[in-house]
Amino acid sequence: MITTIEQETFPPPKRANQNAKRAITRQRAQTGAQEESPYTAKSLDGAITHLEIAVAVDDNIAVFGRRYWLDRVERMASTPQIVPAQARRLRYLLDQLKNA
Repeated sequence: MITTIEQETFPPPKRANQNAKRAITRQRAQTGAQEESPYTAKSLDGAITHLEIAVAVDDNIAVFGRRYWLDRVERMASTPQIVPAQARRLRYLLDQLKNA
């Protein structure tokens, strides 16, 4: 009875929550599943601009690696209601990263 009350009263420790998040991230990485885009069509322009600058500055994609940047661009491309101009900019970034 006391154990049940303790479980209901006290939240799980942070470590357990962090381990669960890591397991989900690993599973998504293994299956190739991507998270939903954290962007909206309105906030996407600023994010694309940031990526264009970051990729241009990070010559040879040395700091984070090509896979990191490709994942960022692909996640942005999954934004709902993306407009053609945003899609063109993302396509250009993808081409630039794949040819680097």
